Amino acid sequence: MSDTQSIKDRLDIVQFIQEYLPLKKAGANWKAPCPFHREKTPSFMVHPEKQIWHCFGCGKGGDVFTFFQEMEGLDFPEALKILAERAGVKLERSFENEAAKSQKNRILEINAKAAYFFNHFLTEMPAAQAARDYLFKKRGLSAKTVEEWQIGFIPEQWDLLTQYLLKKGNGIDDLVASGLTIKNEERKSHYDRFRGRIMFPIWDVHNNVVGFTGRQLVENAEAGGKYVNTPQTAVYDKSRVIYGLNKAKNEIKAKDLIVLVEGQMDVIACHQAGMTNVVAVSGTALTEEQIRLFKRFSNNLAVAFDADEAGQKAAERSLDMALIQGLNVRVIRLPAGAGKDADECLKKNPAVWFKAVEESAGAMDWRFEKAFASADLTSPRGKQAVAGILLQEIAKIPFAVEREGYLKRLAERLGVEAGVLREELAKVKKTPGPRVASDELAAQITLSDKAEPWNEVFWALVVKSPEIFVSLRGYLRPEYFSDSPLSGLYGFCEKRYNENDAVDFSDAPELKNSSGENLPDLLLMRAEKDYAGWEPPKLEAEAAKVLKNIDGEWRKKQRSALGIDLRQAQEAKDNKKEDEILKKIMELT
Repeated sequence: MSDTQSIKDRLDIVQFIQEYLPLKKAGANWKAPCPFHREKTPSFMVHPEKQIWHCFGCGKGGDVFTFFQEMEGLDFPEALKILAERAGVKLERSFENEAAKSQKNRILEINAKAAYFFNHFLTEMPAAQAARDYLFKKRGLSAKTVEEWQIGFIPEQWDLLTQYLLKKGNGIDDLVASGLTIKNEERKSHYDRFRGRIMFPIWDVHNNVVGFTGRQLVENAEAGGKYVNTPQTAVYDKSRVIYGLNKAKNEIKAKDLIVLVEGQMDVIACHQAGMTNVVAVSGTALTEEQIRLFKRFSNNLAVAFDADEAGQKAAERSLDMALIQGLNVRVIRLPAGAGKDADECLKKNPAVWFKAVEESAGAMDWRFEKAFASADLTSPRGKQAVAGILLQEIAKIPFAVEREGYLKRLAERLGVEAGVLREELAKVKKTPGPRVASDELAAQITLSDKAEPWNEVFWALVVKSPEIFVSLRGYLRPEYFSDSPLSGLYGFCEKRYNENDAVDFSDAPELKNSSGENLPDLLLMRAEKDYAGWEPPKLEAEAAKVLKNIDGEWRKKQRSALGIDLRQAQEAKDNKKEDEILKKIMELT
């Protein structure tokens, strides 16, 4: 038995995917909203018996390995190594060697050694006394916190870390690839990226050190900015990493709430104070990838950004992205004089910070307050200005009922008819901008025409209840399916029926899609998505309705083709052919 099969046999795919998605039972299968594209109606299905998954919106699918690789952005050797450890499977040496050769793994090892070096220097070396004074006395961190977060320090020396890592057996090319070492092309030499800085390791969700943030201990414009981050590497992409999530994820699940702050010190201060569901992004507004990562743990997000202009702009961008992606977003507001951020507030009065998180307001409520605070409601122009601001925000809400609720609230506050605002909202929604894709649009990504969705539904019902084919066989035309990717199913069913007077999909190795996946398995999951628990008579009635739609689409396509032939016959003054075509059109009608 192969290593991959041994791992799949030991890992239950439903339990594994449930750590990422809120799966719900759907007949013999499980379903959830797809994590790989935006949708409102769940189209992501998991087949526990076959240990496979498939999304009927974006078309992605596979086994536990492909899911893990897609979710975590891993290559196969990395996924294999992690899942083998989880399943308790000892890999053959060839696979271990393959994983060990990955530069990603070598960079992760370098980062781990660098984190140890920085932390050891801070806690043990006399040259780090000023850094210790800063962290312990000025920032109020405990020795336990410094150890837990592996905070470190590196003095102002040219290549101290590089020389240390070279002596540990690492290659200079890997050090450059890690972002810790910079190559000077002119002098043909190498030097450390981080010098004279307090160092904060950045972990991914699996507790791997993927990068660092270095903060100047003594501000020096000539030595670079106040903060320097690891550049983009094979293991670090700031748009995909969330600081502190590896430590916060369990508490986030327990409380069903993510608290998002702006800086790394804010995160550390919150955790030290006992609020451990707190994370931060690396100096940027939220990205789609980060929100997708959030949704693995909670759909509820409370956002606290600095009170300065830059912080407010970052908050606005984050709120927009989070709302568009369907998160339930709240805004944490600190009272005047409480501090500009979580860290300052906790130093002054921890109770104020905890209360602010508890009483955080809905994102739209916060925007309503901001818009109306400076509004002149005594003039039509002032009302129009407020409406213009808030309708832009309401248009971003992906859920119709929620949109309508805020539209009515805005109408009441402005003293105008909701219908007037509804017209304005329609104009706003026509303007280009990010929108949540509808389920119909998602379906069009993989389906070629209007008839194809009906074909997919019909054959899904037949796979779920094969008696449907026998009952409706007299109403089927082979040409209904001739141009469909599912055309092989009609021939298969006809063959089985002629041989056995029945249809059975339990052994159909020839029925594969273009990706090599088993079609009956996929179609059964498709049926369970919408028809779990339906009895055979109800399924047959549904199949008959679907078949009527297939017939209607087929006739429409035929009439369209005949219309072209008719125009050509009329232009050629071929009366006989014109009569034949008209007769066919009448028959179709």
